[in-house]
Amino acid sequence: MKLFIAYPEFRYQLYYRLRCNSKILKILLLPLKLSKGLNLYIHCKDIEGGLYIELGFATIITCSHIGKNCWINQQVTIGHSDASHCPYIGDNVSIKARAKIIGDVTIGNDVIVGANAVVVKDVPDHSIVAGVPARVIKTRNSVDEPWVRVK
Repeated sequence: MKLFIAYPEFRYQLYYRLRCNSKILKILLLPLKLSKGLNLYIHCKDIEGGLYIELGFATIITCSHIGKNCWINQQVTIGHSDASHCPYIGDNVSIKARAKIIGDVTIGNDVIVGANAVVVKDVPDHSIVAGVPARVIKTRNSVDEPWVRVK
């Protein structure tokens, strides 16, 4: 109850999940989607468990899939209004503040997208990307290994 009262991002995510699972609730909760206080926009066909949105302020998420245990920080933009070219986000992905993921790209599993990065190309599994446009700066072969800088 504390989360529901204190965090509008939590409320919006709850409303979103309720709207996805019931046609009646989709209609009843529509006014909440249109209210001024919400600045977290989610339009995703498939969200797996463990999605954590640290601070939903000015966050826009339009994608085809979000995998397990995805962490999204504030002011992140994923996708755009053209729903036919939506990103695909893999499992265990962390997207840092103000990052942009634009176009029909795939973000692999175990990926960190750095703050302010602009991703316009596919990102392979086990990578850290940063910069404008984003490029792989570190990689590893599995989750158990340490990160190795890419030269």
